[in-house]
Amino acid sequence: MKRLENKISLITGAASGTLGSTLGFGGETAVKFCEEGSTVIISDIDDKKGNRFTKQLNNLGFQTYYQYLNVENEDNWKQVAEWIVKIFGKLDVLVNNAGTANREDVLGTSELDWDRVNNVNAKGYFLGMKTCGQAMKTNRSGSIINVSSIYGIVGSLHSFAYHASKGAVRSMTKASAIQLAKYNIRVNAVYPGYAMTPLNKDLLKDPNAVKIRLNNVPMGGWIPSEQIAWGILYLASEESSWVTGTELVIDGGLTAQ
Repeated sequence: MKRLENKISLITGAASGTLGSTLGFGGETAVKFCEEGSTVIISDIDDKKGNRFTKQLNNLGFQTYYQYLNVENEDNWKQVAEWIVKIFGKLDVLVNNAGTANREDVLGTSELDWDRVNNVNAKGYFLGMKTCGQAMKTNRSGSIINVSSIYGIVGSLHSFAYHASKGAVRSMTKASAIQLAKYNIRVNAVYPGYAMTPLNKDLLKDPNAVKIRLNNVPMGGWIPSEQIAWGILYLASEESSWVTGTELVIDGGLTAQ
């Protein structure tokens, strides 16, 4: 039996990259989920990339669908959740992965920067947990995995708004895990370290920025995105059926220092 057989999963922000190229955490997770037997709904705000990636997975024989989803919009969340329940009868797994970033420090962060990052990374996750949690409550079963960051645990010289948003994800994960436990809905978070994804490819243009980051990683080098996906898969599967409110840090040892 595959680890996610008969599961219906929704992954947000999953359209960054294509098969054969650098995939983000959402894309890598979609591949792993498909391989483990889940029906996967890929969502994003980039319809072109989303449909292209979905078609690639369908061509491999996987049950994959695409839905446009602006995670800042509660009505959009409701539309997607209602569509999933109508078509498949249930929702088993939500991976809150859609995200954005800003690398300014506290003095350089504008109000617009703050709102943009926190509306996607914090408000978007809240709306996902609220809407999909309601859908899961009907069947009294579900697993929600929030993609946070080591920047939700420790500070740095940059990315002030991003730190704030990922710190919010950390607290929301713990609170919702307690509040949804009575419905047998588990809520956990993964905390990726420095991984090479489409979101931060631009860092490669700045050797000093790369050096500052990777010099602090005991295991050295960029973390493969699929390592994050393996962690998400574990939290989605029945292997973690008694795991909720936890922090799965995948950072090559950085936060152990």
